[in-house]
Amino acid sequence: MTTPIELMNLALKQAGVLGIGQTATPEDTADTFKLLNMMLAQWSIRRNIVFQIVDTAFAGTGSPTYTVGTAAQFNIPRPPNLISAYCRQLGTPGLPVDYGLDLIHSATDFGRISLKTMSSMPQAVWYEPTYPTGTLHVWPIPAPSYEIHIQTLVPLKNFATAYDDLLLPGEYEEAIVLNLAGRLCIHYALPLPMGLAELAAASLEAIRAANVQISKLVFPRGLSRQGAYNFYSDR
Repeated sequence: MTTPIELMNLALKQAGVLGIGQTATPEDTADTFKLLNMMLAQWSIRRNIVFQIVDTAFAGTGSPTYTVGTAAQFNIPRPPNLISAYCRQLGTPGLPVDYGLDLIHSATDFGRISLKTMSSMPQAVWYEPTYPTGTLHVWPIPAPSYEIHIQTLVPLKNFATAYDDLLLPGEYEEAIVLNLAGRLCIHYALPLPMGLAELAAASLEAIRAANVQISKLVFPRGLSRQGAYNFYSDR
């Protein structure tokens, strides 16, 4: 099993910090480990670099807001945003009905809702990335017969030590080494080795190509035409 320290040493060599047969000092190892975790934290908020999405549910309680984060009502690592959301109507035993919820993307749009205290079938959610736990606003306010589902990115693992197991698909190893090497060149004020930038970009592009998911294009109702198109009247 690959460990972070192996990739860190390869990155130090790629960057020209270490030569053949040389070993990193404790200070170099600590700095490289910190840069590695910082890089993975940045990658963890990019949809086409993260390879896994998690679906998390919480039943309505009659509250307009719900917490999102570790040990919160939606018990997942605090996400920066939502991928999607839907509601499950639990009224029929053994036959739940799911329907999508609109994502409200800004406080301004949420503020335009006139009757925020209305209780009914949920139609939309606004995720506010408060810290240390996020806040999910659900409108209308859901009763216990409605279960709210949110879909979020699963962050890439932030390592506790440089000797943890690297629990990532194999294609991530080269991307980590090459992109970490680029950061090390900046950290040590070294020139980028020839070809490093191109290889680092290509390794990330391979991951993006594997992870990209393009949903079916759906036109807003106001823009879609009903019935057949009449080319005489352009209607």
